[in-house]
Amino acid sequence: MGFDGLFFGRVDLQDYAERNITKQMEMIWKGSSNLGEESWLFTGIIPRTYTPPESFCFDAFCDDEPIKDDPQLHDYNVLERVQAFINAAHDQAAGYATNHIMMTMGSDFQYENANQWYKNLDKLIRYVNAQQVNGSGVNIFYSTPTCYLYALNKVNRTWTTKTDD
Repeated sequence: MGFDGLFFGRVDLQDYAERNITKQMEMIWKGSSNLGEESWLFTGIIPRTYTPPESFCFDAFCDDEPIKDDPQLHDYNVLERVQAFINAAHDQAAGYATNHIMMTMGSDFQYENANQWYKNLDKLIRYVNAQQVNGSGVNIFYSTPTCYLYALNKVNRTWTTKTDD
């Protein structure tokens, strides 16, 4: 088909709930019995319809708290924000079969203030990854769907299949 993978942001709620419980949020979709293996496509379900985890929208139109990393200020919040993100990563990972997840950060009509977004994402990456020395096991970085699919392919896992629509 020419695609390495396909990601859905919106799926049937019952299918989503069952797949999330059984760690089958990613699968091989056998879209056509007539076309055979050429039509098989790795398919992933993105939680939250591709929006960021709750309280991590850094857009100009969001009310979520930015990461404030000056310890001299009264509203320093790095530790709380980092722990909330690590918790969100673990919550999302619970529905997936590998230790790789794609955490989408953004939504429709966002990045109105891209500088604000990236400034906070850079801080989030730095401070979350710094927690690895404390055993968090969470490693976050900017990536692409292609890189994500490459990492999943390297796991060399046999995926469950989906044959309906």
